[in-house]
Amino acid sequence: MDKALQLHKAKRQAGGWLLAAAGMFIGLTVWQTVQPEMAGSTMIGLLKMMSEAALVGGLADWFAVSALFRPIPAFKPIPHTNIVARNQQAIADNLAQFVKEKFFHEQAIEALVARSAPAKALGLWLTEANNARRLSQYVADSLKGLLNVVYDEPIQQALRRSVERGLRKLPLAALLAGSLRLMTKDGRHQQLVNKLIDKLAAALQSEASQAVIADKLNGWLKTEYRRLEKILPSAWLSEQGAGIAVSAISHTLQDINDDPQHPVRLALNTQIERFIDDLESDEATAQKLDAFRNRLLESEALHQYLQRIWLDIHQWLMNDLAQPQGQVVTRLTVLFNDSGERLLADSTLQQAVNYHMGVAARYIAPELADFLTDHIRRTILGWDSAQMSRQIELNIGKDLQKVRINGTLVGGLIGGILFGLEYAIGQLM
Repeated sequence: MDKALQLHKAKRQAGGWLLAAAGMFIGLTVWQTVQPEMAGSTMIGLLKMMSEAALVGGLADWFAVSALFRPIPAFKPIPHTNIVARNQQAIADNLAQFVKEKFFHEQAIEALVARSAPAKALGLWLTEANNARRLSQYVADSLKGLLNVVYDEPIQQALRRSVERGLRKLPLAALLAGSLRLMTKDGRHQQLVNKLIDKLAAALQSEASQAVIADKLNGWLKTEYRRLEKILPSAWLSEQGAGIAVSAISHTLQDINDDPQHPVRLALNTQIERFIDDLESDEATAQKLDAFRNRLLESEALHQYLQRIWLDIHQWLMNDLAQPQGQVVTRLTVLFNDSGERLLADSTLQQAVNYHMGVAARYIAPELADFLTDHIRRTILGWDSAQMSRQIELNIGKDLQKVRINGTLVGGLIGGILFGLEYAIGQLM
């Protein structure tokens, strides 16, 4: 049933009990006037006093309930009526503060996270194929919308200008020097150097590399020693020379790899250190880097190349995202599903996720509480006071009408008790 109809029905019931009490009181009074010999009847006196008390109780509760929501009388209200509308500011402030203190303090948020076990719930939800696909489709739709926004020409121009301004302001020398300092701290770069040497040695020892070197040597012999090449086995010499060169280089690389104090390695370290020092202190080096960056940013060919790449990527993504079974959606579905299974299978991971979600919730709780409570306060203050009273009455008015009925009945009962006391005292005297 509609709340307005429920309230109307409750008011009719409360009014009916009040009218019944008033009718009984008026009827008994008239009867006593018309039939004077009945004025001393004990039963008539009891009923009249009960109806009178019920009428007083019902009217008092009617006034109390009505005074909450409307002025009484409407043309010139007496004090302390229309309470809800007159206290709109206090209601807004108190309700907002109540919500903040009882629902958004850190302990409540922490208890909520602990009870809900969000990691396990998330894992269960993601293991459902339909849920994983729905989430994937949502991400795909969001990405498609973002791509449409970025594809807009004015937005592209604004983004390009912003990126270009940001890149021009970057201190390249300081950033590169700091990065190299971190990479070379405590000899971290030596592992990378070793891997590069291993890769280079393996590449040199391959048959394809030796064939290339032999071919180069053969071509050199034919060019530089044409006459001698005609009487010498140049192909065989080239193959042997390539083998010797590869062997020599490989042994040299192996020596560098095995010896942390090899001169070549030390020279490389010295050059890296000198380059870092130049980046940090040499203004000319910094200017060269900045000039190189500016030439790249001003290169029309580079801009066109990047634009073509962007257009190809954008077109491919848009076509794929438009398909329900596209690669992006399919791969995201598998990723989300696998993530859900890992969450369910790994209790340690669940604990870690729950902990960090709790930390995040406690962190954002104050900000979220301030935002929501301010929203509640502003929303209530933005309501029309009469409409606010009406909405509150629709939600709790039905129960308040029960208070009126109870007031009528309790008043009648108290009237009967008082009459009984009066009658008993009269009999004793």
